[in-house]
Amino acid sequence: MPGPANIHHLEAELIAWPLGSEVSFRLGLDALTRTDAGILGGGTQRLSDTLLDHLRPRARGLSIEILTQLRDGVWFEGEESPQGSRQLDIPLARFVARLATSRLHFVGEHAALQPGATPAMEQQSARWRWLSLALPPDLLIAAHAAIEDTEPLTDFVSLGAPHLERFFEEEGIAQTHLHLGAAVPFEWLWTNLMTRIAGDALQVPRLRRNGSLPLGSAREFLDWLVTASLARLTLGGFLWHLELGRATTFRPFVDMLATRGRDASEHRAALSALHRGERPPSQAVLRPVLRRLMGEPPPRQVEQSLEEVRRRDPLSQWLGPSSALPETRFMARGLRYLLGPLGRRDGEFARVFWQYLRLRNLTYRHLVLEPGTAGLDWFSVHFQRISALREGLGDRALMASALELESRGPPLRSLEVRTSPSPHWSDIRNLVRHIGRAPEPEGVQAERGLVLHFVKGRSTGRRDKLPNADPRQLAHGCRFGSYFHAIQREALAIERVLREHREFLFILRGLDVCNLELAVPTWVFLPILRQLRQASATLSRTLAPHGRIPRPLQLTMHAGEDFRRLIEGIRHMHEPVEFGVLGTADRLGHAVALGMKPEDWASSTPFVRQPAEERLDDLLWELERYRRAELPTDAARLAYVQDQLERLSTWIYGTGYGSIEDLLRARRLRHEPRFLERLGYPFMRNVANAEAEGAAGQLLLRYLTDFGVYSRGQQPVEIETPSSEIPMLHAAQRFLRSLFSRLGITIEANPSSNVLIGDIALDEHPLFQLQPLPGRVGAEGCPVAVSLGDDDPITFASSLPDEYCHLYYALIRQGVPAQDALGWLDQLRKNGLRARFTLADSIRPRGQRD
Repeated sequence: MPGPANIHHLEAELIAWPLGSEVSFRLGLDALTRTDAGILGGGTQRLSDTLLDHLRPRARGLSIEILTQLRDGVWFEGEESPQGSRQLDIPLARFVARLATSRLHFVGEHAALQPGATPAMEQQSARWRWLSLALPPDLLIAAHAAIEDTEPLTDFVSLGAPHLERFFEEEGIAQTHLHLGAAVPFEWLWTNLMTRIAGDALQVPRLRRNGSLPLGSAREFLDWLVTASLARLTLGGFLWHLELGRATTFRPFVDMLATRGRDASEHRAALSALHRGERPPSQAVLRPVLRRLMGEPPPRQVEQSLEEVRRRDPLSQWLGPSSALPETRFMARGLRYLLGPLGRRDGEFARVFWQYLRLRNLTYRHLVLEPGTAGLDWFSVHFQRISALREGLGDRALMASALELESRGPPLRSLEVRTSPSPHWSDIRNLVRHIGRAPEPEGVQAERGLVLHFVKGRSTGRRDKLPNADPRQLAHGCRFGSYFHAIQREALAIERVLREHREFLFILRGLDVCNLELAVPTWVFLPILRQLRQASATLSRTLAPHGRIPRPLQLTMHAGEDFRRLIEGIRHMHEPVEFGVLGTADRLGHAVALGMKPEDWASSTPFVRQPAEERLDDLLWELERYRRAELPTDAARLAYVQDQLERLSTWIYGTGYGSIEDLLRARRLRHEPRFLERLGYPFMRNVANAEAEGAAGQLLLRYLTDFGVYSRGQQPVEIETPSSEIPMLHAAQRFLRSLFSRLGITIEANPSSNVLIGDIALDEHPLFQLQPLPGRVGAEGCPVAVSLGDDDPITFASSLPDEYCHLYYALIRQGVPAQDALGWLDQLRKNGLRARFTLADSIRPRGQRD
């Protein structure tokens, strides 16, 4: 029997394949062809063959016959061969126009989902969610404008829930989880790339280090991006001259343009390579051609506003001011030409135009996380890809972009952005100033705040190339010594900024620990976080004479999102609270393990391999909970835990490890910042203080410095999930939910992030367990406050307003009455406002100019 295939995902892949796959680029098709007998044309058949190979691992058991029927429905639905012809040719312009009119409509200045009779709108939103992960939405906006012969007035799609916006209008929404570096919508990122690439070459090493690239190597991808910019200007110039009546078809225009300069051969060679999908001349050859075509390129500078990006675009000189970007308007004009009588006969224009758009769409797919790519490691690869293409955008422009993006819907009342700190205090000072001074869209006045996050990683890039956890580090000789020293430098820089500029506490509002959750354990960060929170509390009190006392730095931590075993995720969520760092009114990011049903996890994970020392810590955490009466004790389960502890401890530490009591105490000492300080960690200058603690201190010392202990602890052990573990997991979740509810700790839910990274169905998201719907049974224990964020908008093709809409439609699809759905979302909105770290003093005064 077929598996639970996601038809909307498959449909999105079918739509995107002719428009944004590498094989479609190499084939260079500008039409889909089929005979009246149902036989595909040569190029279209090759495209289809590779498509079926692409869909096979995503189809979850669907047959080739079913996939073929889906393909024909998407590619050829409603199309008939002309009378007297035995072949059907569908130009891609018509294909995209048909797609756009079936998905979108214009409401004033907004592009919205095409409405339909209930429940069609809920299905439209689900189809759009998957399509927006496969193609940039502004392409469909341009196509819709072209078919209606209108000017596009926007670059983004509103998800068609105006009553949802009105519902939130009074108090607005708060964004509590947004990474600054990913807050640039693709249309702005692409415009910045296309307009800067002539003067600022992308660095090949930066492109190369972020995983595989479209179209081959980093150098070839870079060559293609420069070619895309050259083609963009050439296509735009032709359309401009066409409007002025100075051109007829594309080929004569290119001949005229190329012969005017001394770069004729390079210009022709680039367009010819693009036409054939073969490798173009190198970017070193093409960039001078591009610069001369652009005229005198603007001087190199860091852009500090989005309007500067728009003004730099050469297409803006042709198209003039508008609420839509020149890129969207250029695409609309190109599609309008192809849909008209002249364009239908201009094969040269069609070929180059679609090849340009394929390069654009391939870049979009390179940045957006593909559905089913579960795991934080894969997300990290995608997130890193943004930086190479974000060249030239300053922190102020990034903050302005975040403000614009998150204002696309209900009024934005509070915006927090996150980024990693520099080890240089002056960089952090400038960052805080840029966050505070960034311009916002007209009519928006939002509190703004900065959260600095320490990034977990497996290696710091040292010359010895050892993992951070390896104690054989020459400079420190202990686990995470070099890594701790690096983040300690960042912490000292933060502390100095606050000491020099105490008023920055009104903007610099919090700390976070993020990225690869399993790479660095909790204990490494506890001294840093405690030090900074105490320092900020002291500095906050010194502002009392000025009549303003901002709250000290607050804390949020990514935890419970990535785990090998459910108990491991639960432990990671509890450790910051257990050891006194995370407290009242703080937050946890994601915390998926808190709402995941243990039975579902166990059935999908009957056994798993986990490092022996992580398994040991899970068991010690569980035993500690029994000792403190925080979990109900079952005699059989307790005996199992103790037996497993003895086996693992003997394996890792040898027969002389001491006792279970010593193991428990060694774990507590490891998580005690003051004791680590007494050891002189990370330089381990005072190991005698560990020896003075007896067997527990000796165990801790061996854990920190003994390579044999480290090596054995890293060995994976295969663990089955016994039936006794399910009740324990229920009790552990119930304990944590009650604890978080009592402390007022809020969970930052990021639905699109979890759907893609965790491969979780939106309709089954754990947040429905943590904060149950009216009349529905939630998870055992107390409900936990949940706020909403979008995490990384470009990686997940989303925004905060979109997240509210996706959840709303998910609830309607589940049969929840609209009033109940709105009330539930309103509670999430209130939670976000109550849990926000930002302050009213951070609002940029209206009309302020820099």
